[in-house]
Amino acid sequence: MQQLNGTWRYRSLHLWAALVVLALVPACAIVQRSRPSHAPLGSFAISGPTLGPQTVAPTSCAAGEHQVFLGVDLVDEGAGIVTRLVVDPATGPVVRVFKAASPFDATVLFHRTECRVFHFSLDSTGWRIDHIDELEVSLELDCQLPSGDSIVGTARDRGCS
Repeated sequence: MQQLNGTWRYRSLHLWAALVVLALVPACAIVQRSRPSHAPLGSFAISGPTLGPQTVAPTSCAAGEHQVFLGVDLVDEGAGIVTRLVVDPATGPVVRVFKAASPFDATVLFHRTECRVFHFSLDSTGWRIDHIDELEVSLELDCQLPSGDSIVGTARDRGCS
């Protein structure tokens, strides 16, 4: 009879421990931060001989760390256009606009010195996802090149990773 009581106490102790762990799992779960999928982050009106006239409405943002640069890619999947902000420590910020399907065929570079408005911010949110820092990003542009290529617009993302 003594053995039966000891076994019962041992099993009930494990049962209580398992219930406590199960109760704590939701509190310890990783919180998934997200925004509505495919919600536009802003828009850019581009025109000129290189890419033609169109409105680019980025729906996703990828941190430049994925491709080893400081900056972000703002991607309009529908139009297939990438607006890339690169912050070079030697030459300063530049925006490169290109077709995702052929990134080296048609591309336009907008340097800060060639723009009436070139405001950007890249701030860490404090989150790190798959070894990539999540960024809060804003970009505002009003640029006109001598070639006739131009870009005007804004985009923001509070969780670019």
